[in-house]
Amino acid sequence: MDNIRAYGAGMAGGAFDRSAFMKKPTVIFRFIALISGIILWAAISNGGWHEPASGGQSVCLYGNSSSACSFGSAMGFFAVAAAILLLIVDGRFEKISAIQTRKRVVVMDLAVSAIFAVVFLITFFMLLSKYNSLELDEPYKGSLAKAGIFFALISLAAWGGAAFFAWRRYEEGALTAFAPSYEQEFAPGIGGSDYGYDNSGTGVVVDSYQNAPFTAINTQGSPVDVKHLHQGY
Repeated sequence: MDNIRAYGAGMAGGAFDRSAFMKKPTVIFRFIALISGIILWAAISNGGWHEPASGGQSVCLYGNSSSACSFGSAMGFFAVAAAILLLIVDGRFEKISAIQTRKRVVVMDLAVSAIFAVVFLITFFMLLSKYNSLELDEPYKGSLAKAGIFFALISLAAWGGAAFFAWRRYEEGALTAFAPSYEQEFAPGIGGSDYGYDNSGTGVVVDSYQNAPFTAINTQGSPVDVKHLHQGY
């Protein structure tokens, strides 16, 4: 019974295990995406622009395109916001008892992660090509602009990894959705005249299976100790 899981997590009802939570692949990728988004945001906002020595309007180091600087900075900001939101969802995921709700959360996670991965793929190549096309007649500091390109690539890998494990959770699905509840599986036999070789019906359960919430109470009488369930993705 310790292997009963739904969408990459064990049964609801156990205490939050911070150590196990921090070891989840999705959480690790989420933190990488969070840190990369912060650095990307700060690098482009602070170092993506060049102030000409002669004065005048600032020049975006990404091909003198102000839209490229604005887009890269915005991507860092939205990536940070999305990573924080999904980390909160990850922390509360195992408290969700309804399998259909878990499915919707996993689908949302997969969609958001995949979209960010695709957009960061576009962002990386856009920033790289724009930076290489820049032509300035005076020296400039491009270290932060280059850092923005690098962390756009890191963000691509982080969101791609998060999307992969979200897909793994979705594929795993609710394997227990059609399984009997604990009470039904371990219930004592109920006699019935229509069952049994000797018409005694001993040891036969005649109650129909019902869909039960995906929960377990960690008590002395519970057949499963939720503290020992695998934490999943």
